[in-house]
Amino acid sequence: MNLNQLKAVGGIVDSQRVRKQISWHRHDDLSGEETTEILTLHVRRHSFGVIERLFAVDDPIQSRNARYIAASVGLGEEGEEAMSYDDAFNLEPALGFLILNAINEVNGTGNTPAKR
Repeated sequence: MNLNQLKAVGGIVDSQRVRKQISWHRHDDLSGEETTEILTLHVRRHSFGVIERLFAVDDPIQSRNARYIAASVGLGEEGEEAMSYDDAFNLEPALGFLILNAINEVNGTGNTPAKR
């Protein structure tokens, strides 16, 4: 296989966003009942180098997973609304892990540092 063939079969990532739906089961504090929210995310495909860079920084103050979510998720009709690091950091834990699973599915990174 040569480089052009590798590119033709998708071996070089184009960082397009992939539309993903997730179901978040949560307790509604107002009604006291369990409810399910269907959320549509736009997950950016990352190259090997981008993923490595996102997890290479050893910053004890910042969360690697929150940084990964903020760099990967777009909201809104076409994914035009970015999620900030602070918003990703403050996600409800079950929702945060659902989002990480969606990111890992899109990027084929089920065994990345995000799961450690």
